Amino acid sequence: MFKVGVYTCLGLFVGWVLLVILQVWFVLFSDEVFLKLTVTMAGLFFAVLAALIVVSQYLSEKKMKDDGFIN
Repeated sequence: MFKVGVYTCLGLFVGWVLLVILQVWFVLFSDEVFLKLTVTMAGLFFAVLAALIVVSQYLSEKKMKDDGFIN
């Protein structure tokens, strides 16, 4: 599960970088649409990253409880 989140964040970031490069060289979208795409990509990136951190912390704490390190 952790790998899926990491690859999703990486894919979103690389996709956005490619989008920026194409926009700079070929102007595929209007400024308004490009801004909307950028904000959407950033929102998705941070949502996946936040979910990844929360799930990671939960699983880490659960493992420590199961192993008897914390109550």
